[in-house]
Amino acid sequence: MKSGPFHEIMISKENHQIFSADAEGYSIFKSDTLTAIEGYVTDDVKKSFIKNLELANDTWFPTKIVDEEGWHLYYVKASNKNDSDMIKLVLVNIADLMDNYEMVKRQNCAYKAQLDLFEDIFFEYNPVKDTINIFNTEMAEFDAGIYSLSDFEELLIKRAKGRQRSSIKSFIGQIKSKTGRSSVRIDSNLINDDINVVYTLLEEAFVFYDKETEGVVGHIHLGHNKMKTAAASIKHDSLTGLVDKTDIIRIARERIDERRLRGTTLAIIDIDYFKSVNDIYGHQYGDEVLKKIADIISSEVGNDGIAGRFGGDEFLVVFYHLTEEEELRAKLKNIKNLVRVTFADKNLGEDKTLSVSIGAATFPNDADSYDDLFMLADYCLYTAKDKGRNRYVFYTLEKHGTLESIRNSRKSARKINERDLSYGDFIVKMFDMTLHGNGSTLEHMLDEFAEIFDFQHLTLFVGQPFYLRYSTGSSVERNQEARDFMLGVLNSDSTREKYLGHQNFIVMNRIENLPPYAQSVKNFLKELEIYSYVLLRFNDKDGKDCILIISSVGKNVQWNQMHFKYYRAFTDLLGLYSLSQ
Repeated sequence: MKSGPFHEIMISKENHQIFSADAEGYSIFKSDTLTAIEGYVTDDVKKSFIKNLELANDTWFPTKIVDEEGWHLYYVKASNKNDSDMIKLVLVNIADLMDNYEMVKRQNCAYKAQLDLFEDIFFEYNPVKDTINIFNTEMAEFDAGIYSLSDFEELLIKRAKGRQRSSIKSFIGQIKSKTGRSSVRIDSNLINDDINVVYTLLEEAFVFYDKETEGVVGHIHLGHNKMKTAAASIKHDSLTGLVDKTDIIRIARERIDERRLRGTTLAIIDIDYFKSVNDIYGHQYGDEVLKKIADIISSEVGNDGIAGRFGGDEFLVVFYHLTEEEELRAKLKNIKNLVRVTFADKNLGEDKTLSVSIGAATFPNDADSYDDLFMLADYCLYTAKDKGRNRYVFYTLEKHGTLESIRNSRKSARKINERDLSYGDFIVKMFDMTLHGNGSTLEHMLDEFAEIFDFQHLTLFVGQPFYLRYSTGSSVERNQEARDFMLGVLNSDSTREKYLGHQNFIVMNRIENLPPYAQSVKNFLKELEIYSYVLLRFNDKDGKDCILIISSVGKNVQWNQMHFKYYRAFTDLLGLYSLSQ
């Protein structure tokens, strides 16, 4: 008998009396084996119910079944194989089915998250179709998706040599035989060009889904040189769990500029009125919104691409090879609708709704490079904003004009450039709140400052002795060892003076430019992948020595000198407060 919300019942073809059932099936019909089963169906659907029993064509149909509490909606499938004197019914209560669906959905999210922790490629073999569905291939030179078993074999053999090829063929044979569990270690890297990978482990295991379905699951693991601490191949945003900005851009550039993979689509997703969410409901709820929307995006993208957090309230999705526009349109529509429904009860005032706007463009149909494709998707995003938000826009030449005309348009400017005109307004607003309004919390001001300038990491230390007062940004560093190291530097008079001296404003575009005596600091920053920073030193209202550090993660940054006046003005603002806890 089937488990879960589905129940099997065997009835007589002649009089429709129950012949056998599982325990739940019997309870639905009160263990009544004398009454024809249609006696438990409401009158308004009884005629169609009997007709479907007579057809017994293995097709689902709705019906209403009565018990002491009233009627319940069921779906039923009737079949009569080999023209026997029995009809097999499979029933499912729609309410139970939906509850089961939600449970399975949660389980799938949990299992996927667990698999992602290992960053292994994993796969599922369908013996009926003789196909392999491959997942989590961000580290590989091939895409996720459905392959024939022979194509999967070719992907693995491509980098193998000599006897390694025979071992791989044997592994494929084990998958096809569905005989149990096996593993093969290949002493080379079959997946990518990482020279620190010393072996590839292939493992598979037979899985029994139910009495009618079976298959094989497995994974591909890369083993690193023991002399090297293996860093995660892909870094994830600490709040949402999506790929971080640096790596999502790298993945997109590799697919478009290096591998020239046709059908790669960029979709930029921006949350509408997110600032109002923070202002009305607070930053903690704003974080919950980001996490929920990230989950919606990740779930809808599925195995067809990869999603990353691009900025404070912005996401970038790289779709792999959705060749049909309708398929892509359906995914973006689902994202838009699910976000709108999820937060339908949140009133942001002035006819504002919590929703998303999306812009998308495809390589090579729309542009021939990552930069140009991103610009088109970005243009479409702001077109969606201009049209009223809560919508998605695909680039088309006929509707939006040529690439060159868009490049020359002010609309193509990134959000951060568009905000450049409002940086001064932001600082003025903060001063006005402090001097003439009700003021603001330190945490709120630092969060706003990081968001408006799209900083990856912003940290405030207050002394003396120095301690970490607050940390924020799109890639907040939560490494306790890193914090202790920095506090060790700041709280040592000799070390602090050696590195800072009497300087109140230090700009470091590349940490390679640190002096030779700072080698230990340089090495530690490299381990954290902090390659550029700006350090500002100031005093708070009580004369406490304070240090604000703005840093980039995973990339060198040429800091914009035109913004330095805003950084200094912000520390002047902080100086109006007592910053000690």
